[in-house]
Amino acid sequence: MRSRRWRALLAAGLAAGALALAACGGGDDDGPTPTPASGETPAETPAATATPAAASPTPAGSPTPVVFEPTFTCANPIAPLEARLHRGEAVELQGRVFGTADRNGDAVLAVGASLDALLRVEVIIPAASRASFPGDPAIGFAARDVCVRGTVEDRSGILTITATSPDDITVVE
Repeated sequence: MRSRRWRALLAAGLAAGALALAACGGGDDDGPTPTPASGETPAETPAATATPAAASPTPAGSPTPVVFEPTFTCANPIAPLEARLHRGEAVELQGRVFGTADRNGDAVLAVGASLDALLRVEVIIPAASRASFPGDPAIGFAARDVCVRGTVEDRSGILTITATSPDDITVVE
């Protein structure tokens, strides 16, 4: 009888300890872990720095920093979660870019949620249009609030808006 009670108490204690360790996080980097589809390569989101780029020279072989400036103002934007109500309509969508990827040469921006979330809206900048931007859109729009103009399309359950020129997408200050 006592043996069963001790086993039950021991099991409860171990379970409580495991739960406490899981709640602490223990080494989790708190960043999303994208699970890209076939042919998709997640891009690293650059971390914000407190010092200006001019203060620390860019090492040889490093990509040139990309800083996009606002080019237009969203007049009546919708949020990423509202996009489902506007399939097939031309909209201005405003939201945060939570991840970027290169998919067969196209720049893909996950707006409103990470690349592995179903509620994201993917802004697709076709490979042929990337050169018309002042820098790489996957870097320049990463971790920024953006406004994109275009038609909301449903591609296999993922909402998309295609931006073919810098006039279709801007950063929001």
